[in-house]
Parts: sequence; C-alpha cells; structure tokens
Amino acid sequence: MTTSVPAPSSGCPLHAGPGSPSPAAFSLRDPSVIEAPWDFYRALHAHGGVWRDAETGVWIVAGYRQIQEILRDNERFSAVVDRPSLRPGGMPAEAAAILQSTVQIMPTLVGADPPIHTRLRPLVNLVFSADRVERLAPSITEIVDGLIDGFASAGACDFVKRFSAPLPLTVIADQLGLARSEIGRVKSWSDAIIEILGLMGDDARLIACARLQKEAIDFLLDQARLRRNDPTPSILSDLANTKDETGEYLSDPEIVSILMQLMVAGNETTTNTLSAGILALAQDPALQERVRGGDAKDMRIFVEEILRAEAPVQGHYRKAREDVAIGEATIPAGAVVHLRYGAGNRDEAVFPNAGAIDLTRMNAPQHLSFGGGIHFCVGAMLARKELMIAFRRLLDSLSDIRLACPLEALKRVPSAQHRGLVGLPILFTQGR
Repeated sequence: MTTSVPAPSSGCPLHAGPGSPSPAAFSLRDPSVIEAPWDFYRALHAHGGVWRDAETGVWIVAGYRQIQEILRDNERFSAVVDRPSLRPGGMPAEAAAILQSTVQIMPTLVGADPPIHTRLRPLVNLVFSADRVERLAPSITEIVDGLIDGFASAGACDFVKRFSAPLPLTVIADQLGLARSEIGRVKSWSDAIIEILGLMGDDARLIACARLQKEAIDFLLDQARLRRNDPTPSILSDLANTKDETGEYLSDPEIVSILMQLMVAGNETTTNTLSAGILALAQDPALQERVRGGDAKDMRIFVEEILRAEAPVQGHYRKAREDVAIGEATIPAGAVVHLRYGAGNRDEAVFPNAGAIDLTRMNAPQHLSFGGGIHFCVGAMLARKELMIAFRRLLDSLSDIRLACPLEALKRVPSAQHRGLVGLPILFTQGR
C-alpha cells in the first residue's frame, strides 16, 4: 500500500511533479524551504546533487550515494564544524560571550573525528545496547499509556504538547537520571540548542538561547560532579564515573558535551517523527486503518517510511580536508559540506516514488535519517523502540484520528537543520 502525504505548508505532495527550477532559487534558510523543501530537493537532484548555497557558503550534497560516500570517508572529510558560525553574520558577540563564560563544549560524538571519537563512542554504545533498550520496553509502554490516558477522553489535543514532546523527554530524562520535574527545563534547553544550530534565530533570540545553553551546561556539570560522589544507576552517573584507558576520568567538557548531545538527540528525533507519523495518518484514513489493523512488519515499515520521508534531522555537516570531486562538482579544501539527509531519502534512484509512504518498500530501513558510518546515531535502537510502542498504543487507543485545523495552519520549527512541527491539533475518538 502506498500513500502520498501532503506537505503541511502548501498542500502539495511530498514529492513534486516534473519540471524543476535551479537550486539557486532556494536557500537552506529560506522559510519556504523549511516549511516544504520538496521543490528544492527536486532541483538539487536535477542538477547533479551537489550545489553551493550562496547565502551560507556551504556545499549541499543531496544524492543518496554521494551522502553515503562522504559519511564513510573520514580521511577527506572532518566532522568538526563550527555550526553556529555558518549563520550569516555568525553568533552575536553577546551570545558568544555568554557561552565563553562556562565550560567549553568540545567535539565528542557527532562532531568529533578519530581518535577522539574512537575513544569515546564505545563508552556510549554500552548505554544503548540492544539488551538495555529491550529492557526499557515496559517502562516506555507505561509512560506511553500514562500520556494517552491524560488526553484520550477529551477527543482532542495538541499532539506535540500532550504526547510527542513529553514521551521522549521523559524517557531520556529517566535514562540520564534527571528528575521528571526537570522535564520542562530539559525541553527549553533542548529547544535553545536546536535553535542555535538551526541558523535561523535573530540576535535577540540567539542571546536568549545562549543563556539557556549555559544554564544547561552548568546544571549538567553540577549533576555530574554530584554523581561522582554519589553514584546512581543512570547514564549521567555512569559517565561521571567512567575512566578511560589511562585510568583518568572523562574531562568536564567531554562529560557535558556527551550529555548535551544525548539530551537533545534523545528527544528531538523521536518528537518530530511521532508528529510526522500522526500527521500522515490523520490525512489518510485508509493508511491509518491499514497500520492499525496490520502486523508488526507493517508497523516497522511505517516507522521507517516516516523516518525516511520526513527526516526529522534534515542533515549534518562535514568539512573537506582537501579538494574532493563529488559527482561533477569539486568541493574545495576547507569548505563546509551539508549532507542533506532529507534530500537523499527522496533520491528516486534508490527510493522510487519517494514521496509516498509505501508499506511494501523493502529498503525503507536504508534511509539516512540516523546518519551513517562511524557517526551512525547511537540512540537509533531506542528511538525505533519508542516509535514502535507509541504508534501501536496510540492506534489501539484512538480511532478516527484527524486534523483539527486547516493543513496550511500548521507551522514548522524554524530550523535549517531539523524538521518538526510547532504544534499538531488533532481530533479523535477514544477506543478502536
């Protein structure tokens, strides 16, 4: 079964029809691209899949195999990129000064190269092992059921506020060892960090975000120091008490950097995918009934197809160490490259009819939404587990899920890197 899901801002299909303007007509920071990037992606693919964004100066790579090639090439491409500096005009001086006044974040996981990445990644892999994730299933189910119980009888809710945001926030807070009473602060910190990386905020907003990021750094560091003297069964405590091969504790910048990445990545991807999935189901009653009445395989493919088609993280950055030929383009040494996962996931050479949610698509799990190579998302198994449980319990508890507002009224989070909904008002009937 296949279904094409309209883009929330325009009512157009996820993959537009024939004919394509030049990529020069678009920009990563273009609000229309953030709302509905599909024409941009068609243009990128039609022009060879590699294009220099004039506004930011970054090289956008859109082809699936081109992106894979770079993800696997740690010799010629570095993951160490000063992302806030890519915003035209850079970071406001006041915001930079605020961030300089606390512990400096260093590259560790997503933004680190070997040997730093090689040293630190195994320590985090243990936390998200398959066995550990499977043991979390009962706890995730309990959280999911509690959230659904909180709004099911009302027949309406803002899905982002009542479910897609609090679910992964609660799960990651529990795993980090943070009190659930801190979830509101974790959300505000995560949103601020995402906004700094998203290249969109004005100076006043970025200064406010810098204050929130400093608050998060100081809080996490205080918690790590506390747990070094009073260990608990949590990721935060484990990192605070971990020693490397030389017998030394991880440094404060290393601990805080890893914790912040887990805090943000541990909720953002799942929140955005949950919202995108419910939006797709609300727009297509036939798809909704097929997934509701389907088996575990149907649900798995649905999850992977939403991850592919909506790519909650639309891309990540690399820096070329030398001149590199990609397709017909030559990316010069020192250039920043944006691997546009959202466009690669819609490469028709790999995913025919790429704009459709296709429950028969056998290569759906090969999407790029969790990255690839040595930087493949460490929390991918946890995210997939949360999504599988959440969609199943939602569809078992609610029927006739539909939008409570016009499609064009939905707004996207203002970010050139992440794709998420600010809100998602829905109507439904309790019970199947």
